[in-house]
Amino acid sequence: MSDFEQDISENDSSVTKEDQVFFLYTQLMDLPFSQIENIIQLEHSLYLEHNANPQDRLAIIGLLQAQIMLGNYEKALSFAYLLWDKGAGLTPTEEMLYINSLINLGLFDMAAQLLKPHMENLSQDVQKFFSVMVKFATMTGNIYALENLLLNPHAPYQDIEYAQLLSTIKEENNTEHLKNILKIVFENLKNVLCACEYDISTSEPQNLEIYLYVRQDKNEIEETRKTLQEKIEKYLQAFEMTELPHFAWYLRPISQHSAMGLD
Repeated sequence: MSDFEQDISENDSSVTKEDQVFFLYTQLMDLPFSQIENIIQLEHSLYLEHNANPQDRLAIIGLLQAQIMLGNYEKALSFAYLLWDKGAGLTPTEEMLYINSLINLGLFDMAAQLLKPHMENLSQDVQKFFSVMVKFATMTGNIYALENLLLNPHAPYQDIEYAQLLSTIKEENNTEHLKNILKIVFENLKNVLCACEYDISTSEPQNLEIYLYVRQDKNEIEETRKTLQEKIEKYLQAFEMTELPHFAWYLRPISQHSAMGLD
């Protein structure tokens, strides 16, 4: 038995059966994606829980997350659709986790359908769904939705720095360019994208940085990067631009993703 398996075994004794799936999920979220053996061990435990209770939605979400972390795009997609077909019944926390996985896989239409009622009830739902609302709006380039979220008085916090960067992008009339370039990026990463994240750079000039994690090796990533760069440059040339200010994107193997944790 590995040290990791021993740790799970010791912790299991203090975890009730109804909390077991949540315990496994939190263990999974605490792992960097590079810890493949430990992820596989937790995946196995989650399969056992799923087989014992196929209606356990959190077990499906856990298995979905495990496939994302392992770069198993097709399996992740199958679990995403399995949960979708089961329909309602998710708790708010489960729904938030599921939406995040949909965004990671670039399944924006599905994420949008789940987010729509929460966006329409923003004053009450922004506290719980803030992180996935902002992530979705960022990846789809919806600056106007972002402005409503980032400075919303009901949000868990106000991201003034991000809002100021968006104001700069608007002042430079680049909102549509940002949206269109993001669309180019995600359309060309279908079937390989396993996760996406964003950050605001601390250096000047500030950039909106998009990190794209794919299930490709080093050579494949370089080829994909070249293809994407050529398509983005072709788009910009049509508007007599050489680059999009305040925007940067990075392509990385899924194994380089850090632990996600639980807020």
